[in-house]
Amino acid sequence: MPEARWNHIVEKYLDNTCTREELRQLLQWVEEDPDNAHFAAILRTHWERLDADMPDDAAHWDQRFQALTLQISPPPKRVIRYRPWVAAAAAVLLLVAIGVGYYKYRPNTSIVAAPATIVAHDVAPGGNKAMLTLADGSVISLDSAANGLLAQEGGTSVNKRQNGQLAYQGANASGQQQFNTLSVPKGGTYALILPDGSKIWLNSASTLRFPLTFGAERKVLLTGEAYFEIAQDVKHPFIVAVNNTEIKVLGTSFNVMAYQEESKLTATLVEGALAVSKNNKQVILKPGQQANIPAGQEKIDVSTADLDEALAWKNDRFYFNNTDIHTAMRQLERWYDVQVTFRDSLNMRLNGTISRSVNISKVLKMLTFTGEANFSIEEKTVIVGK
Repeated sequence: MPEARWNHIVEKYLDNTCTREELRQLLQWVEEDPDNAHFAAILRTHWERLDADMPDDAAHWDQRFQALTLQISPPPKRVIRYRPWVAAAAAVLLLVAIGVGYYKYRPNTSIVAAPATIVAHDVAPGGNKAMLTLADGSVISLDSAANGLLAQEGGTSVNKRQNGQLAYQGANASGQQQFNTLSVPKGGTYALILPDGSKIWLNSASTLRFPLTFGAERKVLLTGEAYFEIAQDVKHPFIVAVNNTEIKVLGTSFNVMAYQEESKLTATLVEGALAVSKNNKQVILKPGQQANIPAGQEKIDVSTADLDEALAWKNDRFYFNNTDIHTAMRQLERWYDVQVTFRDSLNMRLNGTISRSVNISKVLKMLTFTGEANFSIEEKTVIVGK
């Protein structure tokens, strides 16, 4: 199982949202690795992220261990039935206590303390931000516009709903094909409901151009990244045009990542069926598969998708699974609207998962425990070095 998945299960375990199957996997993992200092490192990262202001001493760790032990103790009437699980969980916590002590007190540890400048200069996460360009060329700032009716174009009404959502209703009666453009800047995200009921979520630094009324085909133009839930209409296929590639569906859920600065375009299918075409080549995806088109190439590779990774942004998380540090930093650049500068030449991969709703300092602090990089922040610039 990918390391980022273990991080996710540990977080759920500590938040009391872990399922029985996830708990079984966690205990099996600990049992298979008696030393398991890595598990202790994950746990300590989680604790320090939550308790940044708590004292960093041995007594604090002992108190945390005792609290967790009490937390998993079963009600008296069910002791016999659940005793194997309690014993296993207690073994996990004992192992964690040993592992944390090992990582905390051993000399020359490879886990690097987060630089103080990370907290001193912080950057808040992105939010619901976008600009809407109407057919007549007028521009509306959605993050400052009030909820309700924004515009009336022909027979189509454009409404801003709560929670960062734009909804189109009705049909354009002008007889002319008119287009709107939704542009999401760095540090932003926005959702859109088209007149046919299809739902689209745009990630940071992304743009979607779409008609007010669909004809024989439903076609939109994308740059950046978006997640689609397409309303089924057998007679009118839905087409996403992106980077000289067409993605054709009838009714399905899928993600498209096509940032110009990334090394490839990826289309990840969640439900339904998906046809990905470039020039004269086409592949048909099944649920759980991903099409990969390297930049500047014609070939289309198909692989099994890591849905947790592909949909992390849609689920408001960062998910790094053996991710190249430069790729990870570009994600932070887009979401926090910062510039990343590398002080040293680094070639490493990062693992971990964390909410996108936290300040950037918490993300960087987590990453210091997954590799040998150090981070500092100066205004809106993140400096990465050894």
